[in-house]
Amino acid sequence: MSSNPLKSQNPTAEDLFYENLTLGLAKVLTNIPRITNINFEKRQPCEKAQITAWEQRHNVYLPDDMKRFYLSTDGFNFCWSYQYSPNDVRKVGHINFPHLIQITLVRENLETIMNSPNRHSLSTPSALRRQLSDSPSNSNSPNLNSKSKIFELSNILDLAKVCMVYETPEVSHTKIYILEMGSYRWRFLADSFTEYLRMCIVHLGLPYWELCFSSVGLPSWTEQLFLLLAPHLLEKTENRRNRSLYATADNPPYNTLDPSVFRSKPRCSRQPAKR
Repeated sequence: MSSNPLKSQNPTAEDLFYENLTLGLAKVLTNIPRITNINFEKRQPCEKAQITAWEQRHNVYLPDDMKRFYLSTDGFNFCWSYQYSPNDVRKVGHINFPHLIQITLVRENLETIMNSPNRHSLSTPSALRRQLSDSPSNSNSPNLNSKSKIFELSNILDLAKVCMVYETPEVSHTKIYILEMGSYRWRFLADSFTEYLRMCIVHLGLPYWELCFSSVGLPSWTEQLFLLLAPHLLEKTENRRNRSLYATADNPPYNTLDPSVFRSKPRCSRQPAKR
């Protein structure tokens, strides 16, 4: 179900849940000139049985914050448009968290890549993992082994993938990395699912913002949007990962997402299937 979170005169508990989940992002965007068509696709929460089935299928446990997120909403899709001119309005802003069932192992995709004649000639996923573990940029790389599991959260222009990495499946703590597909280099992105969600929001859903943390770099048209809307996000400092959504003295720095918000969404009754 899609909606404009700003048009509701009498917000429901569900509306307030999504406003808290996105740290009031819609209100921030509506105050930026030329941003329009702000829409939010709300979704039903996952059932506990769906979580269990996913964990059993992949033989891992979801991190606690991620599990609570999906028990509140089965992902979400947030988008907005930018008005370049009176007759040129384009959808550019986008935050998408996939349905749980869409989060799959990267290995299957990498096997296809490895068999391509235009790619590195690696014969098995474990061989790829050994190469990645031996990468010179080891401080930014996960410590992978034959039991490690890598899940894809997002594909960025086929240049890079945002991945959730289990270094060992026995431990539910995961970290979020960028895997650069041209070089198979890892770039650290976030220490947890909650931190990754917060970073998506702080970067306003600007297209391909994750590439700011990679060696690939932003496409020129995307960089222009950053310069227009949020030039401070292009600053190359170690603290950029901790940027606040609100940068003025009049507003508190909502740069910390409380995972307890995941528990506050009222569970809606499901529509019976049409026969």
